[in-house]
Amino acid sequence: MPPMKKIRVFIADDHPVLRNGIKSIFSALPDYIVAGEADNGVSALKEISSVKPDLIIMDITMPDLDGIVATRRVTEEFPETKVIILSMHADVFHAIDAFRAGAMAYVLKDSAPSELLMAVEKVMKGSKYASPAVSEELFNDFVDIIKKEQSQDPFDTLSQREKEILKLIADGSTSKEIADKLFISVSTVKSHRNNIMKKLKVSDMANLIKIAIRKGIVESD
Repeated sequence: MPPMKKIRVFIADDHPVLRNGIKSIFSALPDYIVAGEADNGVSALKEISSVKPDLIIMDITMPDLDGIVATRRVTEEFPETKVIILSMHADVFHAIDAFRAGAMAYVLKDSAPSELLMAVEKVMKGSKYASPAVSEELFNDFVDIIKKEQSQDPFDTLSQREKEILKLIADGSTSKEIADKLFISVSTVKSHRNNIMKKLKVSDMANLIKIAIRKGIVESD
């Protein structure tokens, strides 16, 4: 049985002490090999293109090219390569930027080596990870977004012009009549109508008129 292929790790960080510390962590693991390193973003991209590592430990702040931009470039050019961002910033904004750039994990620099290894294990299995201080805030923001989406009435997303057109539609006006009254083209009226139906999540005129009646835009017969 042939030996298992070792996971090739690349370390990009401009602090030699931290870089050497990470190297020592992976050097002690039998399934990993440190395939390269760099102390700035530009050098990292050059080395990564030739080394083609399986995993990159990327500092978020580096000279010449920051870790977010470098991560975006890596994930675009080498989609099979997984990136873990190391950061001193324990805030959700930097974490979101990292994940949007394609990072699989966001680990704070003051984390214990065991946490970094846990993040590595999750990432290599295809999962995402964020340090607890960040993940809690990410989760809370996600919950807030869901609550806002659930509590917002779709009717409130209509513009004043869309509400005006909805009233005219519910009153029985044709697209031509609405266009003449509002001094706009028929195609513009149809475009507004389609947007209204999309925002209100209805697919037919009957339900559209029901909403108009329920909202008091027009009176029921």
